[in-house]
Amino acid sequence: MKSSHTPHFPAKPPGLPFSSLPAGLSRALESPRKAAAPNPAVRVAPARGAWGKVDQYPFFLEAPAHLLDRMPMPNPKIRWFVNAAEAGQVLERMAKAGLPQDIIQAINQPSNRAIIGDQMVFFPPPVSVLKLDPEVRAAVYRELRRYPANVDIVGPLVVANGNVQEWFHGCGLRPELIELIDRMSYRRGDALVFSDLSAVMGLVNGNAEGRQLMSVFTRTRTLILKLNLEDETRLNEVRGFWNFGPANQSRNVLPLLQSLSETQARDRIDVAHLLPPLPRKLLYSYPELSMVVDGEMPDCHWTSLNFFNSTPEPTYLDGRLAAAALLDNYQPVKAPYKYGDLLVFVDNVVGNAFHSCVYIADDVVFTKNGRNLLSPWVLQTLDHARQTYLYEGNGRIQGYRAKSLMGK
Repeated sequence: MKSSHTPHFPAKPPGLPFSSLPAGLSRALESPRKAAAPNPAVRVAPARGAWGKVDQYPFFLEAPAHLLDRMPMPNPKIRWFVNAAEAGQVLERMAKAGLPQDIIQAINQPSNRAIIGDQMVFFPPPVSVLKLDPEVRAAVYRELRRYPANVDIVGPLVVANGNVQEWFHGCGLRPELIELIDRMSYRRGDALVFSDLSAVMGLVNGNAEGRQLMSVFTRTRTLILKLNLEDETRLNEVRGFWNFGPANQSRNVLPLLQSLSETQARDRIDVAHLLPPLPRKLLYSYPELSMVVDGEMPDCHWTSLNFFNSTPEPTYLDGRLAAAALLDNYQPVKAPYKYGDLLVFVDNVVGNAFHSCVYIADDVVFTKNGRNLLSPWVLQTLDHARQTYLYEGNGRIQGYRAKSLMGK
């Protein structure tokens, strides 16, 4: 399926860092910890729209401690994976990208490379990697991004606000480590990203600080949305926006909005209360092991297609069946989007749908960024999602609306 309206869902979308878990993990994840926001007193200025007025309060989630305690520490040895058959050409391209000669000479030494199956692994000198110029790092990692085994380069930490110092504010890491992360961050398209956890892990002071670093790197920036219903002249329009969806959604939302509009406590209502039952239950949480079906974990497509479902449909774990359901039950739409519309991130070249999320309001989406246990369900800005998945002109967003809701 390669036309502009027929995306194909890959069976396993690219994961983010820390995507693998010990084989013996036997209990579901506990409630996530809320980490401090860069400045909890700051609110994003709300915009008015058909949804009313929505305030955005950013904060961070970090993976539960018991899970991190059972995970192995990331290998502090820096490793770059390439296809063995084209290792020479890769080195030539990285040299043209500005990779310093001392690194090239080092990884040309037999002691600094290894063959694993059909892949060659380079072991560059850490000191030289730490000192790479940001533009050179971006160009070299653009080459290494072609090989999925370079997990942290394929799926880097995206610093959505573009400020490393604010992103890690209050996280407890030593200032020296935060400064190092700042210096090693680079631009991937419009986003500021970081891909060198192994390099920083090699500089921690003992196991406790290593575990702390692991925890910090699982943090996910999300939002609490507060709806303000004080504008009585637009209540019908606001109720119409949030009441959009199947009949079961209407039965749940309309009485709540009506009652709230008639009380004194109608300002800054948590939008989580307006979501359908399933996303309301999943929001700000991590998957449970009981959700794994035939070895597959819920991903972004499962999340999007099940948004209005009271009981999740497990067949959406299969990329082909998820794509078929989208084509059978949804119709392409253009912005402005409505509450509950699916936003599918489509590759420009082959038409793969490599991410999807659900439009909520005010350019905020409900999403799960990765098929793994350490990717929670969150609310994020659409711009955050673009920085994560759309960079360097690699794709576009196509909106879809359930056919049953067309014309409403």
